[in-house]
Amino acid sequence: MKEKCFLTAFAIGMGLTVNCFAAANPFADVPADHWAYDAVAQLAADGIIEGYGDKDFQGSRNITRYEMAQMVARARAKNSSGKDKMLLEKLSAEFSAELENLGVKVANLERNADRVKWSGVFAQKAMRGNSDEHTWWEKELFLNVDAAVNDTWNVHAGIDTKWGGNDGWNSEKEFSDAYGASQAKVSNMIYHLYAKGPLVKGTTATLGLFTPGLQDGVVGNARTKGLELDYQVGKSTLKAYGGNLHEKVSDMSSVWSDAFRRHGDRGDFEYVGTGAGGTETGFKDQKLRVWGVSVEHRFTKDTMAGLGYYNLHSPVAYGDSHLGIVAVNLRQRLTDNWEMTGFYSHGNQHYQNKAYDVKLVYNGSPWGNKKFGGSIGYRYLGSDALIMSSVVNGSEKPGRKGFEASLWYHFTKNIQIQGYLFNGTAINEAYDNNAHRTAYFTNLLFSF
Repeated sequence: MKEKCFLTAFAIGMGLTVNCFAAANPFADVPADHWAYDAVAQLAADGIIEGYGDKDFQGSRNITRYEMAQMVARARAKNSSGKDKMLLEKLSAEFSAELENLGVKVANLERNADRVKWSGVFAQKAMRGNSDEHTWWEKELFLNVDAAVNDTWNVHAGIDTKWGGNDGWNSEKEFSDAYGASQAKVSNMIYHLYAKGPLVKGTTATLGLFTPGLQDGVVGNARTKGLELDYQVGKSTLKAYGGNLHEKVSDMSSVWSDAFRRHGDRGDFEYVGTGAGGTETGFKDQKLRVWGVSVEHRFTKDTMAGLGYYNLHSPVAYGDSHLGIVAVNLRQRLTDNWEMTGFYSHGNQHYQNKAYDVKLVYNGSPWGNKKFGGSIGYRYLGSDALIMSSVVNGSEKPGRKGFEASLWYHFTKNIQIQGYLFNGTAINEAYDNNAHRTAYFTNLLFSF
């Protein structure tokens, strides 16, 4: 055996050359006349091992057992059969100790690389429709991190970073939003964080911070810290969720949010000011509790409908009573390119207690594979018939009625522009100094 040897495992991985003072296992040399050389040469000739020419196995030099185990480990990662498979099994038995060490390291690295996946979108946004009629510009980077816990359970995180401002394009700055009594900087914010996987046959659980998946979010699109259960039986899906609502104050009902007023003229959060005895945001830290159930059924490949019930405990808006909402939704494909979507919901508080939206949609979702598409429709969104709706965009909130339209276009793969327009009025014009409102919301999106 040589007095020194070169540990190419480290040289390959780290770009370093390391000296070994004693050629002890697992770095002992494999003698040049060892049968493993012929076996590896045969595997190289058959394309099972790449990057090693036959000349390396003609006795011109000795290699370490660790180097040999590396070649075997790489070969084991490929599909082999017949004689090649038998050679690999023989080599694996010979170098089992080295493979055990090497296999632990390499397998863990490969497993972690395969199990953690990143995706996301960068968006340049512009929206107008606030009470002071300014245009709000926003740059947003949203990162998705998905990691496999095992073969069935996964962990998901959504990380949101925004810059915004009303001083014009490219003047956006970091800013904060009020979440109850606390200000949260919208920079590297955890937007979603949950684990998801099966419990029993047909049942999927989502645990953590998530957006409920009931009825396309037309009624309950507010993020929730809690649990959702989905049960698939035939063409029907039963869903249930519950927990504490986790949304910024400005997206919920507030006496400062123009038309979105609950229970006549109330908000979800009590304002106590920021002075002595007040809070960081001026709002009390009320917890809003929500739960909901739905059943959605696909009658044919063209027809899907759902029925749901939602419950919101908002003590400021409703005192000791709860807002209860019954909702139905429908999706009907008319042709290959056209479909009709709609929903109707009814609340139990007898104020703005109904909401509905009907759309004619061309080429489906902007996240599909069509080049362009859009929609046109009419909405009536009563504040006491919704928790928080996926129908609205940007500065728009419930409490309004009017016409809506959208257009989207894919410039190339993963680059698209989306535009949304609303023209209407507040359901209760006394809530808004500028009751008639035209609002737009535009997204230029780069997905990866």
